[in-house]
Amino acid sequence: MTKVEANQAQEKFSELLALVGDGKERIVIESEGQVVAVVVSYADLKRLEALEDARDVADFQRAIAESGGESYSVEEVISHYNKLHGTDFTRKNILNKR
Repeated sequence: MTKVEANQAQEKFSELLALVGDGKERIVIESEGQVVAVVVSYADLKRLEALEDARDVADFQRAIAESGGESYSVEEVISHYNKLHGTDFTRKNILNKR
């Protein structure tokens, strides 16, 4: 993993992209000593997304097991989410955000 300051990343962007594209590096971009971004290959991104999806499926399966197999309507799930997070989602506005 290579760390570079933001101004260096800007100056050497094409070089950094070549390293990342070849699958040889992951680039950490810092600004004033703070990590602000990471440049990874598309293959790395797809692996990360697959891991997130697997975790979501495992969480969903665990929730079903913990509920004793009870099922809930979409509206009930949205209502519960709204209560937990102080939001005001509806089925309609969720579907329209695509």
